[in-house]
Amino acid sequence: MLFLSTVPLKALLRRAGSSSCVGNARTQIDESFETVDNRDAISMRILIEPSDYPTLRNLGDIAMQKVAVGRIAEFWPAADIQILSQSPESLRGYAPNVRGISSNGREAWMSGILPPRRVPRAIRHWERRVRERHVRLGERLAKVRLRLQSPQKTTALTTFLETTRTIDVLVVCGMGGVTDTFEEYALDLLDTIELVKMNGKGVVAMFGQAFGPIGDHSALAARAREVLPKIDFIALREARASIPLLERLNVDLSRVRITGDDALEIAAANRCSGLGNSLGINLRVASYSNVAFRHVAPLREVIQQFATKRAVALQPLPSSFHAEETDSDSIAGLTNGYDRVSLNNGTDPAALTAKVQNCRIAVVGSYHAGVYALAQGVPIVGLYNSDYYRDKFLGLQELFGIGVFPVDLSVPEWSSNLIRQANEAWETAPWSRKDLIEAADRQIECGGTAYNEFRTLVEDRFAHTLNRNMIAPLGAQR
Repeated sequence: MLFLSTVPLKALLRRAGSSSCVGNARTQIDESFETVDNRDAISMRILIEPSDYPTLRNLGDIAMQKVAVGRIAEFWPAADIQILSQSPESLRGYAPNVRGISSNGREAWMSGILPPRRVPRAIRHWERRVRERHVRLGERLAKVRLRLQSPQKTTALTTFLETTRTIDVLVVCGMGGVTDTFEEYALDLLDTIELVKMNGKGVVAMFGQAFGPIGDHSALAARAREVLPKIDFIALREARASIPLLERLNVDLSRVRITGDDALEIAAANRCSGLGNSLGINLRVASYSNVAFRHVAPLREVIQQFATKRAVALQPLPSSFHAEETDSDSIAGLTNGYDRVSLNNGTDPAALTAKVQNCRIAVVGSYHAGVYALAQGVPIVGLYNSDYYRDKFLGLQELFGIGVFPVDLSVPEWSSNLIRQANEAWETAPWSRKDLIEAADRQIECGGTAYNEFRTLVEDRFAHTLNRNMIAPLGAQR
């Protein structure tokens, strides 16, 4: 059972199919598969939408994608699993049946049929609608444009569209990408989903998702109402904002499950027996967080005041290493001038976990820094200055019930609120740790159950062909 902290969440879960984490999930394979002699020989073509483009430099995205791809590869070891990527060669280590496929073809398709020069938004919207409704015509027009630029892009475009026409399953890894904050990406993703559904057989699932904010009358809302109801299975990492939004977008909530974040499984590894004694710090300076470097100095003053009073070290907790939003730069601004700062080495999930284990609490301005901390039983103070990040931290607060203390940086009294919330987190940390770990473990269990339900859904859908077309010859098994 998923930890339910409030009555409204219980009601939302019931509307989403059950009062438990995934409803009446079937963890056993349907009896129709008893005639399959070797279930490991089920051969399908599966396309994976990654957690991030163009490269994975965010430790939350890395963890979510690793969990999703690992489970899918384990379910169907004979499947041909392709992950869209700008660096396909970097994906060889996931599993023997996993390979990268260049995302250049998708980018060529989404760049449209018009020349790449700047055109008015209304014309771009018209062009997108032409591609959505007349795919073959759009393909011909796009190829005419691309031939004048690059034959390689034309080939990549053909490969991408043929892939969407022939794959059996599309899996979208965990993300918060379907939002007005990332409108262009969200529209591209929805277009990809519809292309797969147009092939008449493709099963589409989205795991570890957070939806919104999306304005009711935005272009993204209109497109989402067309596409999201066609998705076969959706697993959410938060219910507070996503469930009401999905209802407004006409999604059948019987297809929706609330599981928590897929990254929890990686973040919960190698737990220590107790809490550390440092103050973890993280800050995401980015357009989507609405936090800028001008916020660093006032935050530094408050955070260092708190740490000095407690006589504790500051422990950097960077979770993003993208050049345009590296957390290390903003964290360096917070630690500047403080005489007790712990090491900030390592850029992989294990390194972040080790740093979290030094902490008694963490003051974080990025969602996944918070997820890593909570998975280890470390309470967080979540800083937000945008609706996008408000939904992230309030969603965590609802799922975990305790140990999450949101602070709105947009209000005049934010500094006193930060000190008050940090003090409460610090004082309650020893007894809240056990409850946080139990909440994280319940969500991890719910995630595993949801993937098993999805496995059954896929194999039920293809039951009529499994014993004929989708059983790989023994010599072809990987």
